[in-house]
Amino acid sequence: MFANKSLFTIVIFIAILQFSQVNSTTIEIPSATGWPLLRSSSAFETIYNRNDNQLIVIYFTKDNCPPCNVCAPLIGPLILNSTYANVQFFEINFSHFLNIPTDYEVLEVTSLPSVKFYRNYEATENGYIKFLWKSAAPMVMAQDTKKFLEANYNL
Repeated sequence: MFANKSLFTIVIFIAILQFSQVNSTTIEIPSATGWPLLRSSSAFETIYNRNDNQLIVIYFTKDNCPPCNVCAPLIGPLILNSTYANVQFFEINFSHFLNIPTDYEVLEVTSLPSVKFYRNYEATENGYIKFLWKSAAPMVMAQDTKKFLEANYNL
């Protein structure tokens, strides 16, 4: 009987281990905007640190952020607008960031929601060409995002 309990315990342990490995690799993190998620500093740096004249918009958010919940649905549809077909949109959700941010461009974001616009990273004074962080006025920030895109998307 002792051998059966040990075997049973081992079988249960293996089943739990396999179940936990399957679940840990298949968890989907929802995007508040519907934009592709960047989940690490290295992925973020790969996106913004380039010199191809591509306009890049990064939306910074976090779970349980009421102003973010107002802003995201207002700017999310921009990715579907054919006018901005040459603009790349990405989202960073700090609740699901995989590592401690080490990149200054991430560490600089201290207010959520925030939006940063990049084009030819090295050619701009601060790296970005526009940084919006009006967390107390998310609707104004969404309007400012649209205005900036309208004025700068095809430069």
